Amino acid sequence: MEIIENYKITANTMALTEEYHQNYNSIIYDRNGVYGTKQTVRSLLDKACMDRISTYDGRITAVRKLFPYRKKTPLVICLHERISAFPTTSPDAYGCSWIFPQHIHMGVMKDGKPVAFFKNGTELPLTCSLHVFNRQRERTANCLNYFQSNLESIALPLT
Repeated sequence: MEIIENYKITANTMALTEEYHQNYNSIIYDRNGVYGTKQTVRSLLDKACMDRISTYDGRITAVRKLFPYRKKTPLVICLHERISAFPTTSPDAYGCSWIFPQHIHMGVMKDGKPVAFFKNGTELPLTCSLHVFNRQRERTANCLNYFQSNLESIALPLT
């Protein structure tokens, strides 16, 4: 695994996992490879929102005001690029993974444990049940679709 100093979340980001190691705090699953970084998962997510003129807290607050998702709230990072992520457990809990659903092929049970399979063949053991994983995928899709249709209705000219 390559260690990188400054990673930026893009449309290629598939998942972020928290892991404290002497050389890194997070493991990044990207379409181009798996990387370690000293950056925390939360700082990566906040920086991704800031790069798109918002904050992690602002994005979470917006979703919570419009949806009844008080716990494990999905994060819509960028509507234009359709970048979103969902936590597998409480974001405050150690070991919380954030999954970027546009890259998921499927979630399955493998050897009695839940695993996410990504479109590029990468596998990621999950820190949640398959039921929670599927529910989080659905919630994230609901948020993206709502905000996308809302944005489109604002952009349409009045007749």
